[in-house]
Amino acid sequence: MRRSTDLLGGVLTGDFDHHWSADLIYNGERRLQDVPLTDVRFGEDADAEVQQSGSCRIIWTDTFGKAMAPREITDAFTPFGAQLRVYSNITSGPFSERMQYGVFEITDVPSARDEDMFFRGSIITIGSEIELELKELLAGVGEESFDVPSSPSGLSSTWDEIGKVSGLQLAREVADQPITRTIMYPDSKLEAVYELMDVMLDCVAHMTADGALAARPNAWPAPVHTIRRGEGGQLVRMGRKMSADRVYNRVVVRATSGDQKAVLAIAEITEGPLRVREPNGARSPFGARTFRQSSEYVTTAAQAQAWADSTLPTVSTLKASVVPVEMTFDPRIERGDVILIQQLRGTVTGRVRTITRSARARQSLTVEIES
Repeated sequence: MRRSTDLLGGVLTGDFDHHWSADLIYNGERRLQDVPLTDVRFGEDADAEVQQSGSCRIIWTDTFGKAMAPREITDAFTPFGAQLRVYSNITSGPFSERMQYGVFEITDVPSARDEDMFFRGSIITIGSEIELELKELLAGVGEESFDVPSSPSGLSSTWDEIGKVSGLQLAREVADQPITRTIMYPDSKLEAVYELMDVMLDCVAHMTADGALAARPNAWPAPVHTIRRGEGGQLVRMGRKMSADRVYNRVVVRATSGDQKAVLAIAEITEGPLRVREPNGARSPFGARTFRQSSEYVTTAAQAQAWADSTLPTVSTLKASVVPVEMTFDPRIERGDVILIQQLRGTVTGRVRTITRSARARQSLTVEIES
């Protein structure tokens, strides 16, 4: 969950107002502060390479009548290195909190215009309207590639190598591991970062609210929040849906050891409705659906088996039941959070996959339910 004060949790279960604002950042320097954002829409997707994106409109009146709609690449709101440090602002009576939500690159300006007028013989701008498309900072890494075939600069620290490849500030929230061997990176720097995270740290890349690159464990951590119905609760409704798409009941890992011998590991479900086969070896009703993965970092059968075993839960039962959840607005919750959902029929544990937010008093989630 995003960091906040303890008081904010209590306020978000009652009556409150919220609005979005941002600081404009360029090259680490704050150019504008507390810019109001309208027509805001933010989305988070734990399964995407670029996990956070959004759009907004800025309606701005400059104190000195300056035109703010970008015309040159050096202007303020341009998609050439400018960033928005976005805040969710919560107020309730005398209470007010400005919680940092995320740091986003401006990636596109679909529309911008200035409203001008004559004043004492000069043209001044009485207002500017600018539409912006935003993406988390990993989007910039996704645009970069290695100029020449490259390999890790050192093997002692996965985190150090992730920092060198990404160029981003790091939040080392999981234990470091050595890199198992020297390999040739793929062309994409973002693909290299994701593979280092997955194979070496058993994690997924995760941008924090203050713009640092962290790691979100593939294994489910402890729940961080509870939502429920009723007075003081945040749950509006929880639906039900099921799909066999992207649900697998076996994982096969193929790799090559240091002496170029094949390394193979298999993990599969042997019981329950997603079992691969019957006890007598016959095909099960669901059949065998295989998720295949490989990495040059995997050099031993033990490593391959551990990777297969840790991957199987994330591509099988946890993907089988994904439910839509509507709840009151709470900017603290983010993709990958494990939450408890209390209902009349009992409490279920789920992990947040996607979130959609706007200026509305509600937000929509999809949540993987633990089987």
